Amino acid sequence: HGAQSAPSLCGGRGMIRSLALACSICILACASPAVAQDRVPADAAAAGFCDATLIGTPLRTPQFGPETQKRLDEDIAIARAALRIAPDREESFFWLGRRLGYAGRYCDAIDVFTRGLERFPDSYRLLRYRGRHLTRSRQFALGLADYQRAMQLMSGQPDSFEPDGLPNPLGLTLGTYKSNIIYYHAQTSFAVGDYDRMVEGMALAYTLVPAFARDDMLPPTAFWTYLAYRKMGEPDKARRAVAEVPVELDLTENHEYHRAVQVFQGLLEPSDLAENEGTLVKFALAMELRFAGDEAGATALLRQIVEKNAQGFWPAEVELVDPDRS
Repeated sequence: HGAQSAPSLCGGRGMIRSLALACSICILACASPAVAQDRVPADAAAAGFCDATLIGTPLRTPQFGPETQKRLDEDIAIARAALRIAPDREESFFWLGRRLGYAGRYCDAIDVFTRGLERFPDSYRLLRYRGRHLTRSRQFALGLADYQRAMQLMSGQPDSFEPDGLPNPLGLTLGTYKSNIIYYHAQTSFAVGDYDRMVEGMALAYTLVPAFARDDMLPPTAFWTYLAYRKMGEPDKARRAVAEVPVELDLTENHEYHRAVQVFQGLLEPSDLAENEGTLVKFALAMELRFAGDEAGATALLRQIVEKNAQGFWPAEVELVDPDRS
């Protein structure tokens, strides 16, 4: 199903549902087989993906406050102990990997997920988490393959809520495994220029979250759909994708995505933005500069985003190194 037939994410929700049902067949049927697990380096850090960004700037260990660092270290120690005690449990592997990821140790996390997949080769949960961390370490093809395999494994299976390792202020779990796997597969498709897949996946992911979480899912799915249409040279469809995102939403988590969407809507001008704006807002502004033809301004801001973040920011990096990918 091409992007030309896709409706706005934010308008008629019945239209979204009908598109998503068709997309679910396409996405699952067209997903290519997963890359063999032994293609993922046994020592991911040795592959060189955790040393530098795509533009060659060094990656740094994130600096957390003392209390946060103490909690991260304790959680990792507990997860290591749980894996030693219960190596026969899938959860032991994915919790240790996720805890390492929260600390910014993405390649260490990949190593743990890979060890877990050696024992549980059909675990869509381990594939979902490894795919996310492969993407974060700029191994996009491998990440996409993990998501595709996870979608195949979940096809026809009941969905379930994904436990939050970093609970939101309400302690409310919003995402499900199916919605997250499809959402992150669509998001990662931005790295390889598969914009049709982005539009389809975002529409499907939106329909798969429970009704109470739809407000939170709306800004990120609209954000990436807008970018996909703009990259495809479809500005009218892009504008429709964000036009009906309300100014007022009942948000638990995605406040920054909402603010970034307001940049695309033209509700926030550069003069409205503070120096300490979040990465997503700055990325939205950089992309608007690019779409408006201000290549020098866009490139400068994209580079600033990458250099400012300890772990870089892969969407900005791929825009710098391959802006015309498709």
